[in-house]
Amino acid sequence: MEDSFRQSILRYGKFDKGYVDNGSQYVATDLKDSMARLGITICHAPVRSGKSKGKVEKFHQVVDRFLAESKVHNVKTLNDLNYYWECYLEEYYQKRPHSGIAEYYKTLGVTVPERGISPLEEWNRDKRQLTFLDTDTVAEAFRRHATREIDQAGCFTFEGTLYEASAALIGAKVEISYDPGNTETIDVHYQNMPPMRAKAVRIGPQADPKPPLPVAMQEEVPDSSRMLEVVEKQNRESRKKYADAISYSDFWKGGE
Repeated sequence: MEDSFRQSILRYGKFDKGYVDNGSQYVATDLKDSMARLGITICHAPVRSGKSKGKVEKFHQVVDRFLAESKVHNVKTLNDLNYYWECYLEEYYQKRPHSGIAEYYKTLGVTVPERGISPLEEWNRDKRQLTFLDTDTVAEAFRRHATREIDQAGCFTFEGTLYEASAALIGAKVEISYDPGNTETIDVHYQNMPPMRAKAVRIGPQADPKPPLPVAMQEEVPDSSRMLEVVEKQNRESRKKYADAISYSDFWKGGE
């Protein structure tokens, strides 16, 4: 859900308000905080109120019709599906008159063209300029934030992993920000100091809580049995002696 909002803002610009459902992904604190950093208000539909989500449910029917068409068209890959969806959305859905738009203006006493009004025409009627945000601003807004305390080694722990910050922050409570999709590095923020980037600490074998024993002290697991090797060798020698004895006996019988 957060990624959908991020892509929409980067592509179409910042919006003033978002109207969403009451599902767990919509009421998440992280989503609300990210939107607030961009100056966007999130509003939720009333609980168990189907009529308040009529437009969304209607749009779901549009998506279902597209999926039916995509099956007929034998679309095989996700890239192709996204390509045809954009074509369907921009050339079919956005340019066809919508009865809901016409009904809205009729309730206001506004004359509506006989053919109706399309979403694209309604969008173009708004003369406010779009506000586009740079990628860094949007990326920072969608980073997760948390609070950590720097230990005596200048490090902190996040999700079971130790990160090295700075000895200058020992004992300080800092705010950390991170990309939930990549926690290899985490940004550390403290008062007026420039943000610093903390990396996960790589613990070597000498500092590992359970370092491996030296090779000389490790139990050697044999890959063969010495006893069986000995008896196998003895058996080969015995068979050879037996074969030689038979051969020598036949020689003397022939000599008689």
